[in-house]
Amino acid sequence: MFWIVAIAITCLNAYSLRSRGQKEVDRNPELAEGYARLFKGYLILINLPWLVMGLGILVGSTRDVFDYLDPRAGNVYVMLFHITTIVLYALGAYWVYFAGGAEFLVRHPGAMNIDVKSPRALKLFYGLMLLGGMVAEVAMWLLRPPARNFG
Repeated sequence: MFWIVAIAITCLNAYSLRSRGQKEVDRNPELAEGYARLFKGYLILINLPWLVMGLGILVGSTRDVFDYLDPRAGNVYVMLFHITTIVLYALGAYWVYFAGGAEFLVRHPGAMNIDVKSPRALKLFYGLMLLGGMVAEVAMWLLRPPARNFG
């Protein structure tokens, strides 16, 4: 069930991005293609880990979201979920830092919930988000979750 909620929230966020983007496109129609690419990319890429999680649960290889907190257990779907997440972190970092993504996002105001006017500030912000995600990833790989005492 968690994975369905996560997909729904991701879709709501994507449509929110689309709405914010449309306001900017109304002011500057040249931005339409960029916002369309952002919307599609966000909708598809951000949902990939949740789709992997859902598949693992639907085929019965995992019970629920809590199984995904223990990648060391070696479950193929759990591993694929974490690999997908790490690959998305790497692709995002490459895009933001080396492929003009920070500049692209600054040129497309409304793409994020915060108004960033500088590629340097956006890179710093993304770095902090990436650091937080990687700390969580490392913690899941190094620490065993407590035993389940619930149904």
